[in-house]
Amino acid sequence: MLTALKIRNYALLKDVEIDFGPGLNILTGETGAGKSILIGAINTAIGERGYIENIRTGEDKAVVEAVFDFSSNAGALKNVNELLSGAGIDLAEPVLVIRREISRNSKGRILINNSNATLAFLERLGKGLVDIHGQHEHQSLLRSEIHMELLDAYAGCGEIKAKTAGLYAEYNGIMSELDKLRSMESEKAERLEMVNFRLNDLENAALGGDGELEELNSERAVMVHAESVKASVVNVLNMISPSSLDQEGDGAIDLVYKAKDSMDDIAKVDVKSMSQVTDLVSEATIKLEEIREFFVSYRDKIEFDPARLTEAEERISLIESLMKKYKKAGIKELKQYHEELLAEKKDVEFNSETIKEKEKLSIKCMETLAKASGELSDIRHKKAKELGARIEEELKDLGILKASFNVAVEDVPAGDGDLGVIIGAAKYKVTSSGINDVEFMLSLNPGEDLKPLVKIASGGEISRIMLSIKNILSAVDPIPVMVFDEIDTGISGKIAQVVGKKLREISGKKQLLCITHLPQIAACSDTHYSVGKYVADGKTETRIVKLDGQAKVREVAKLLSGETVTDTSLKAAQELIVSAGME
Repeated sequence: MLTALKIRNYALLKDVEIDFGPGLNILTGETGAGKSILIGAINTAIGERGYIENIRTGEDKAVVEAVFDFSSNAGALKNVNELLSGAGIDLAEPVLVIRREISRNSKGRILINNSNATLAFLERLGKGLVDIHGQHEHQSLLRSEIHMELLDAYAGCGEIKAKTAGLYAEYNGIMSELDKLRSMESEKAERLEMVNFRLNDLENAALGGDGELEELNSERAVMVHAESVKASVVNVLNMISPSSLDQEGDGAIDLVYKAKDSMDDIAKVDVKSMSQVTDLVSEATIKLEEIREFFVSYRDKIEFDPARLTEAEERISLIESLMKKYKKAGIKELKQYHEELLAEKKDVEFNSETIKEKEKLSIKCMETLAKASGELSDIRHKKAKELGARIEEELKDLGILKASFNVAVEDVPAGDGDLGVIIGAAKYKVTSSGINDVEFMLSLNPGEDLKPLVKIASGGEISRIMLSIKNILSAVDPIPVMVFDEIDTGISGKIAQVVGKKLREISGKKQLLCITHLPQIAACSDTHYSVGKYVADGKTETRIVKLDGQAKVREVAKLLSGETVTDTSLKAAQELIVSAGME
């Protein structure tokens, strides 16, 4: 349950701390006192977007902190723990602390048990903590699409409903793929011709190794500059070893050998010193011999061959034209593209087989979807009768004695252009929600036909119908806290007293927070809070006071008689509280 709510600098709430109790918590106060601001603060704590406009005038930051204790609610604890574990947030004890900060000058902060969290995660978490119902939530009953959600919640058909939605999405995915494949099939001949042309283009080029283009460019450069290169090679050989060119004179090799001879003479006198360089000189002669052999061989390869030059240039031109045509950076990418074309050719050639496989898969998926939709529809039809009968009984308890209530479930026939499933001998329109439309039907007087709730119910009736549904669902709903913002809309007198007792009944299953203007409902509280507006130091603020004993009696009396409390109203208030079974 929600055990504490701490609010600082949020709208008119300067510094408020409320300790909520189990059961029915009632908040009363004049219109505009700040009761709805309190609901806004709770909404902020459980994931609603925070606005800087909610920060108290003159302050830089608003803070809302909510404390939940799950020690007596194992189901809620399990659900919350699973969600927190997935986010890496520790829940060592069955206590959850949510802190929300809204700042004028920087990004706000969200802390869950002292761990940073995102607004999206807090919103997911909050949906499992508090169920808030204001006047606009009551009005949601006037939207028929909500009726299916409420029926499904009562029926507990979440698993089969999720399966149906998944199969619906899977079928649409298969059909989307089939559309693409069939489009390819219609263009098969043209596509295959293009792929084969490109394959032939690349295969006729007989591409070599990845470095072929670089080798060809190097070879061409040498051939184009053959004379100057050859002259430079001769010059190198002349300086290294003139004898290689049948020339007289000493080159580098000859001079090193002569130096080595002189060093041998020195070694006869100083072996130790010469031993330090002897190996180096030997290595130098070996390296110089290798250099000479390289350039002798290189010289013999250098020749200007016009035919070979033309061949190399044509080869270079072919490879570069292929690179440009297919927008590739080199031979390696051209070869990779060749492999891609081979794969595409295979796909195109086997496209008809793929289509056949996908068509078989679509038929199987549709059959499974039809089965799941049928199962979901059967559950809805069965549970709709139960829910209708139970709501009808609840409405009688709440003073709508002559009402007939029916949860109408229609299996929608498939029209032209609709995706349909065949169940039995009929074809029904299927969506992610199955094959049904659901609508609440109501008759308020004997002899009148049932009509859509959205067309005939008044505000007071809508409130009581919502309360009936919430009472029925409360036994299976794992959310531990429920908030009613002015559930008393459109009711008074005896009906208000009945509504108060119904709230008490629900509060035996989960914690309730309820804002009301009616004394009959306020009298039923387990814990009562008065919300008032005051001016301090020239600034307005809302204060929330927990009422005990005579303070509660006096507050109920004020709801009965207005600001002026009389002995009569005090006595009537006491009687209401006794009547509610609170004393």
